[in-house]
Amino acid sequence: MPYFLRLHWGLIAMVGIGLSNCVTTKTQTVFPTAPGTTSNAENLTRETSDPEAETYPSVSPDGKFLLYNSLLTTTTWNYDPNRGLNRNIDKRMNIVKKEIGKPVRNPLVQNASDPTWTPNGDVIFSYVKPVKPVIVRSNNNGIGLNYISQGEMGDADASPSMTHDGKKVIFTTLIGGARMICSMDANGGSYTVITEGDHPRTNPYDDSKLIYNNRVGNRTQIFTLDLRTGQKTQLTTGEYNNFDGAFSRDGRYIAFCSNRENPTRNNNHLYAMRADGTGLIQLTQGETNEGDPCWGPDGQIYFHSNAERNINIWKVRPRLQ
Repeated sequence: MPYFLRLHWGLIAMVGIGLSNCVTTKTQTVFPTAPGTTSNAENLTRETSDPEAETYPSVSPDGKFLLYNSLLTTTTWNYDPNRGLNRNIDKRMNIVKKEIGKPVRNPLVQNASDPTWTPNGDVIFSYVKPVKPVIVRSNNNGIGLNYISQGEMGDADASPSMTHDGKKVIFTTLIGGARMICSMDANGGSYTVITEGDHPRTNPYDDSKLIYNNRVGNRTQIFTLDLRTGQKTQLTTGEYNNFDGAFSRDGRYIAFCSNRENPTRNNNHLYAMRADGTGLIQLTQGETNEGDPCWGPDGQIYFHSNAERNINIWKVRPRLQ
């Protein structure tokens, strides 16, 4: 499951020319401490600041709590008489819950990722502890792991999203080496392969509408799918990547990420548009990378950014057209 976390490092050369000689010095670029915003964005706020890489935010239905991925990296050293000193790096993805606007964080589930709230306030996520990652449901305190998918059809169930009526779970899995979008009942039955793609998100206002990523040539583009008719519509185009779309709570707008500002540098920034693909606005800009947008019920967009060279969760309010 792609996360699009491309971090940029750079140096600039500052050249001073004297009267008798030329001296060149090198200094490290000062990396931004916050994402740059455009005139289309306001009220930029940092929501997390822990040293772990924090991604994939999801806001509770009542707008009070935030779930997100936290990548914990542990380094240990051991001595082997034949090989000398060896470094072992262990990376483990965990799910964290916190109250929005407050600093206290509560670990929810270990060895898990891609958390999403259900309409009644439970949590569904990809549980990576089994041999094959599967979709699991728990209450909002991480108690009681109810296995929904059993990994019978695919090799890595991920990115779950539940319809607002609570009846269907849309997710992705690997089948024959390709990432496929599938659906199943809330209890795991009626397994159906829908289409090729990843990062599916249901429309909170219309259960028949789905948004997802898919490749077009050598670029990633955003598509919508009508689950009733099977009609697919490509919303984005261009010689740059557009990905990770998310519907606003009323289904009228879509937030997404793209490197269209400067495809040669590959910085990914936050954008928003109407659900039909019109009215495009850019929200973040500059040297940082943004990803994983989601909407709160108050119209703010939550996302991750590598500002200050540490991947954390931020939020911003778009000035929508």
